[in-house]
Amino acid sequence: MSRHACALFWDRGVARTSGDDIAAAAGVSTRTVWRYFRCKESCVEPILGRSAQRFVAQARRWPAELSLVDHMAADLAANPLTEQELADEISALRIITLSVSEPALRSGFLMVHDEMERQFVPIVARRRGVPEDDLTVRLDAAAVSAAFRVIDEDVGRRAILEKEKISQAEALALIDRAIRDATNGRLGGPVTS
Repeated sequence: MSRHACALFWDRGVARTSGDDIAAAAGVSTRTVWRYFRCKESCVEPILGRSAQRFVAQARRWPAELSLVDHMAADLAANPLTEQELADEISALRIITLSVSEPALRSGFLMVHDEMERQFVPIVARRRGVPEDDLTVRLDAAAVSAAFRVIDEDVGRRAILEKEKISQAEALALIDRAIRDATNGRLGGPVTS
C-alpha cells in the first residue's frame, strides 16, 4: 500500500488522492487501508521508514576503527541497493519534497525521524562508551536524526525538484559533514581511546 500511496501522491497530489484510490491501486479494500493506517498520509511512513532503518542498520555495524563515511561507503559496496530499494529511495525523496508543503505528510516524516532518534541512542552510547541515559548521548542521537532529516530534505530538493545528479560519494560526504557539525565533532570519526 505504501508504494501505491507514494506514487499516487506524487502523480495526483495529496488532496486529489483518497483512501479509496490507495486501496484500489493496492488491490485491497478501503477497510484494509484504515486497519493499518490512521490516515491516508500515514500510508507513506513505511517507505520513509525504510531509508531511516537502513541507516540505523548501517550504524549498528559501524566498526570503531572507521569513520562513518568510510564505513557507509564500504557497507554500501558490500550491500548494494536492489532495484526495488533504489525505487523506494526515490519514492521517499519525492514524499520528502512534498512534505515541505503538505503538513500531514510532514507529520509522518517527523515521526519516522523520531523513531530513528530512539534507535540511535544505543549506537551513540556504544560509540562513546557511556550509558544510554547520558544527556549528551540523547542529544547526539537527536542531532544525528535532525542532521539526517536535513540532508534528506536537501538531497530530495536537489535530486527530485532540480534534477541534479548527486553521486554516492557526495551524498555520503554531506551526511558525514552534517553529523560531525550537529554533534560538535563527537560523532562521525573513528573511535579513539
